[in-house]
Amino acid sequence: LLNQGVLDALFTYIPSTTNVGSCFKFEPEEGIIAAGGTQIVQISFSAAVLGSFEEKFQFSVAGSPRPAILTIRGSVTAPSLEFDVDEINFGEISFGFLYTQRCRLTNCSPVPVTFKLRMSDDGTQPAVDSMDQIRKEGDPSWRKGIHFYVEPKEFTMNPSQGTILPQGHQDIEVTLCSNTVMDFYRRMLVDLEGVGKGVASVVITARCLVPKLRVYPGILLYDECQLKVPCERKFLIANDTNLPGCYGLIPQKRKDDSPVFYSSPKPCGIVQPHSFAEIPVIIEVQTLDKHCTDVL
Repeated sequence: LLNQGVLDALFTYIPSTTNVGSCFKFEPEEGIIAAGGTQIVQISFSAAVLGSFEEKFQFSVAGSPRPAILTIRGSVTAPSLEFDVDEINFGEISFGFLYTQRCRLTNCSPVPVTFKLRMSDDGTQPAVDSMDQIRKEGDPSWRKGIHFYVEPKEFTMNPSQGTILPQGHQDIEVTLCSNTVMDFYRRMLVDLEGVGKGVASVVITARCLVPKLRVYPGILLYDECQLKVPCERKFLIANDTNLPGCYGLIPQKRKDDSPVFYSSPKPCGIVQPHSFAEIPVIIEVQTLDKHCTDVL
């Protein structure tokens, strides 16, 4: 502000009432300018509306019938973000196993952006990982299956939020641990702080399957065993598929009249694709006779 008069001038900013005008701040908003002097005014602008604008801002001057007017023109554009791929395809995946894919999010804007990632239609209860499941050999889920009170959260993103500098990028890891046998078609959405939700997205597809495992032999013969003396035999679990599999021997519900007790020192594990696992089973015969017991 310039005072071209011969007297000191008292000025006051008149607040704007328009949507765009209210996004501007002036500092200082009032003061006194000596005759022939100047006052530097700092202008701050925090855009809340997209598009071109032209705003007139008024400063009243004591003793003057007309205010001093400042016109500001400009255009507000939304930040531009781009993924380096249109689709992340996990292909066929195995139930309960972790799979990770990577993508890159680039900020094409001249300003930094603060982002947050979210997955469409994902749940909230943590999914069950097979590597954790095999450490819980006595868990009821081996017998009753996995149950959720709410839908499982099957996707995780790392990082899930952050700030990307102008013309910068962020590499993102997307991990899927499916607890649902289904075909997935989801979108990973990008929300921008102060701008909007879902300003960019990438499609994520996958097909979750449970690999079929085979047991060999179907009947495990122990021949003659001594009463209440541990006796061990082994059987194989074969995986002929392209996916890893998870197995677990269901703990025996022993009763006082159970004729045979059985257990295994290796009751849970992973069978890799096109391989097999060797499972030892130890029995203790409790009564004299010929017995047949199902091991589940």
